[in-house]
Amino acid sequence: MLNIDVLTEMNPWWRTETVPQQLAPFKQRKLFGTLQEYLPLRMMVAIVGLRRTGKSTLLYQLIQKLLQEKVNPDHIFYFSFDERVEEVRDLLNMYQQQFLKKDLADEKIYLFFDEIQKLPDWQNKLKIYYDRYPHLKIFLSGSASLNLLLDSKESLAGRVFYCNLEVLSFEEFLELRGRDLQQIQKNPRRWISEIKTELNDYLIKPFPEIVLFENHLAKKYIQESIIEKAIFRDLQSLFEIKDVEIIEKLLSIISANPGLIINLDDLSKDLGRSRQMLSNYLYYLEMCLIIKGVRNFKGSEKASSRKLKKYYPVHPSISLALASPEAGKVMETMVQFASRAEYYWREGNKEVDFIVKRNNHILPMESKYSPEVRIKEVKGLLKFMEKFNCPEGWVITEDFESEKKMEHAVIHFIPLWKWILSSEEDRAVSAHQNN
Repeated sequence: MLNIDVLTEMNPWWRTETVPQQLAPFKQRKLFGTLQEYLPLRMMVAIVGLRRTGKSTLLYQLIQKLLQEKVNPDHIFYFSFDERVEEVRDLLNMYQQQFLKKDLADEKIYLFFDEIQKLPDWQNKLKIYYDRYPHLKIFLSGSASLNLLLDSKESLAGRVFYCNLEVLSFEEFLELRGRDLQQIQKNPRRWISEIKTELNDYLIKPFPEIVLFENHLAKKYIQESIIEKAIFRDLQSLFEIKDVEIIEKLLSIISANPGLIINLDDLSKDLGRSRQMLSNYLYYLEMCLIIKGVRNFKGSEKASSRKLKKYYPVHPSISLALASPEAGKVMETMVQFASRAEYYWREGNKEVDFIVKRNNHILPMESKYSPEVRIKEVKGLLKFMEKFNCPEGWVITEDFESEKKMEHAVIHFIPLWKWILSSEEDRAVSAHQNN
């Protein structure tokens, strides 16, 4: 039976008319601006992402925004489903009778539901309230992938916006570290030493709570607060996991070898488990946002191979918390994360690390952790550009910067430290915009 005191503790603004600053700090993630735009709209809003990326903080910051706009504190209800509740109906009945003292249909009411994936059949239960009470504004958060939550798209079609909250971008990290981002981006060459130092820290500390931690404490935090809880709580609550040891083994293999092309038949023999089990467990790790699978590009979405995927930790920090991968592989993982690449390309003995598709444009990218890169080292890139008629390609390097023009194409060589400072739009459209 839910205790009334629990609801009072979860909603301190009912008494103080403000959100405690430790719950709603002044610094805001970039996604906050988008969420503000959704406030006046009727549709539900779902924030999904890995543990400890700041989903709950965003909800509290939105609540603080409403309070500043003089919304009645009693009309704002927050609940985390870390507290076990089976029925939304019972929860909202208690809220109406004990605190709101009026019907939900009478006035504009804001509902904030945290960790919604822990509520059984949440999609259908919320659909009833959404359809019945047009004055309700519902915000949700969940520690699971968009793909998993989008299983609800049929029942909630036209009723919800989905927003993905990733770990901190490098720009957000710099701002939380107290750096003047505008000054750095204005002339990055004047700040090379500082950028490289911060980038090395960012590879280990991309979560809001740990940007100022010592490295060993940051790794411990990621192991215990993110990886272990994602495996032992999120995965086991969402899926039928029979062999946790194999889940851990798969993550260990990928962390030590980012970009590994996994052949399920071979892996099945090595680990002594069925091919189907391993396929399922890799899928589960993707759905809980711990790893990212990258498919072999064949020229179209339908043709692109779902077999022999390359797998990466979702961010280099996962690898570095569990293993000691080569520096070049850490950099490659960073390029995958920052580029949002969904594909690689492999044909015969030719390969390209990443293929980025944006707005019908195809951009091949190579990650080369080397102070200098020669054209003969990117033969796979040249082959791909010729085959798919790509006018430009990128090579992300350690420090080397150049531009090689050919008859019908150009290759941009740009250091990681400089590329990572550009906007996501620039990273996916044209490297030379930052030269």
